[in-house]
Amino acid sequence: MQRSLCILVSRAPYGTVAAAEAVRHINGALTEGYTVVVALVDDGVWLGRSGQQAGEHGFTSLSEALRASLHPASGPAPRVVVHRPSLEQRGLSPDGLVPGLDTVDDAGLAGVITSAQFLLRF
Repeated sequence: MQRSLCILVSRAPYGTVAAAEAVRHINGALTEGYTVVVALVDDGVWLGRSGQQAGEHGFTSLSEALRASLHPASGPAPRVVVHRPSLEQRGLSPDGLVPGLDTVDDAGLAGVITSAQFLLRF
């Protein structure tokens, strides 16, 4: 039986290590053979914003790290979904997201979360 993991990111990408740890766990779970789905909700949607220039502040661009995880050297890529209402509440558009991310409504988010065997929340 294939092991599945949902990584729920609700914290902003900078200011704490939560989002960076989420990206690290994406890659670790893929390496261990998990089917991975990532759900970006609340302030976690900022992780999916394309073109972040975090390097000028001494941080690694987590959107670039997320983009890299979508193209693993071997094996399947994670599925990354972004909660559309969370995007809208923050004045963001799906057009500004890292390519390859899907937007979902509340029902889609619930389906992603409940379909996984395991859940990690950051």
